[in-house]
Amino acid sequence: MSEEIIYKIKKELTKPSASQKNLFEKCLNQADGNRVRAKQYYLHQRLSESKPSKPRNLDQQEKWPMLKPLLILYTLGTIGVLALVFGYLALQLDWL
Repeated sequence: MSEEIIYKIKKELTKPSASQKNLFEKCLNQADGNRVRAKQYYLHQRLSESKPSKPRNLDQQEKWPMLKPLLILYTLGTIGVLALVFGYLALQLDWL
């Protein structure tokens, strides 16, 4: 399938429309006048436009990596606060 798309894009360069010609001119400027490099830039640009990217589920991907550090910090914070409270009470009520 990708070979068909590449062939179709290369065929567009023989009779380009106005927008395709404009894109090729941008690629030609980027390639410093080298037409072979400009064709490769154009091909790459057009291929990236024609291939739809797969949507990623970022919620599933990021849920646990962000949750673990938060749970660790909250747990350490809770234990620290409890230690301070019990330490203060132990000193005030002569538990030690």
